[in-house]
Amino acid sequence: GSWHNRMQVAFSAYISGSRSLTANKKIVFDKTRTNIGNAYSTSNGIFTAPVDGMYAFHWTMTVHKSYHSIIRIQVNGSNKAEMFAYANAYPNHYSPSQSYVTELKKGDQVTLYNSGSTGYAYGAYSTFTGYRL
Repeated sequence: GSWHNRMQVAFSAYISGSRSLTANKKIVFDKTRTNIGNAYSTSNGIFTAPVDGMYAFHWTMTVHKSYHSIIRIQVNGSNKAEMFAYANAYPNHYSPSQSYVTELKKGDQVTLYNSGSTGYAYGAYSTFTGYRL
């Protein structure tokens, strides 16, 4: 069908305050600036594809003060792409980004997962965005 008949899905989420990231846990971005289609949950950090399609995801984590993290994107609990963030010593900050595009089926769940050590996310500078292409 035409573009007008397609379901629009887009979210842009961020972390409301600076906080530690728990090792080996998913990251919950607790605020959204955009959540068209309401597919991203700020309570559990899960994006659930509302329709089949091709989706793009982008994430940025600002890490500071001697912390490092490996941030992985997971689809249905399986690692798909990863980003390494390391800030060697205070006052250095590091703000890497990563992207991932994939086909999803309705009901597939996408999350960001902090693997390895405890990282430290710097508030609204840490974002997670996704949309249907």
